[in-house]
Amino acid sequence: GKYPLDVAWDGILVDDPDHPLDLERRVHAALAVLWAGGGATAPSADVLEHEACALLGVPTLREWFRRPAGFFADHLKRYSKSRRQAPIYWPLSTASGSYTLWLYYHRFQKDSIYRGIELAKEKLQHEESRVARLTADFGANPDAQQRRELAAQTDLVTEISQFVEELNRVAPLWNPDLNDGVIINFAPLWRMIAHKPWQKAVKACWDELVRGDYDWAHLAMHLWPERVVPKCAKDRSLAIAHGLDDVFWAEGTDGKWTARKTPTRSVEELVTERTSPAIKSALKSLLEAPAATGTGKRSKKGEANA
Repeated sequence: GKYPLDVAWDGILVDDPDHPLDLERRVHAALAVLWAGGGATAPSADVLEHEACALLGVPTLREWFRRPAGFFADHLKRYSKSRRQAPIYWPLSTASGSYTLWLYYHRFQKDSIYRGIELAKEKLQHEESRVARLTADFGANPDAQQRRELAAQTDLVTEISQFVEELNRVAPLWNPDLNDGVIINFAPLWRMIAHKPWQKAVKACWDELVRGDYDWAHLAMHLWPERVVPKCAKDRSLAIAHGLDDVFWAEGTDGKWTARKTPTRSVEELVTERTSPAIKSALKSLLEAPAATGTGKRSKKGEANA
């Protein structure tokens, strides 16, 4: 039979009450399905949601998901072992957290960020049209309250526009490989993390990746082949990680591996075929980008960065 829930198979939900992929809406739908068979005496999904919010100390589930110290902080704690942190739900947020894309790690595709850009652009157009409507409704002489409302709406448009810019910076570079691990895959996205301790950890990983500390990672080869390929000629473990061991290394009759005097393919050829001008340009743009916009203060209306 038909699955009772509408699943977001590409692994992306949004914090946006106007959108069918809204996270709170999907959670509510799941609660309704889970408790539908409970009989006449079973509590409704609304009652369960209200009780959950009371236990969590939040007015709405949206608030719980939106607060960096809410759902994500709890999720990060549950998906951490020793010093390894590996959250599978990733929130990418605007500066104040007014809009968030939620990505599911195990559904990543190379175009996941581009799909996120499409959703963020839809949101941007929706909020821009609201600015136009408010401007028309308020007329030439808006009162103080109307001016505040229009200013807040204009700020929201600016913030989402900056968020789209951030996503566009990363999209050409992003090449997820689950073998790299969670934090390395997350690294190029560090600017859009609202949870400060996690942002700090991911930013540190990005800096180490840029420095060359993780050249075994697929992402390092994707972004810096000119650095990584020559290392494979000197370090067999790196060559194995990147599938180049047969190119640079040979096994002797004694079972020992030694570097080939003449590799089966040249370093220059291997670097050239792995180098993309578009990726190099995008990487330069990301590394030179102005101060991150994903770290702004939250509004006073119940969105404190608790």
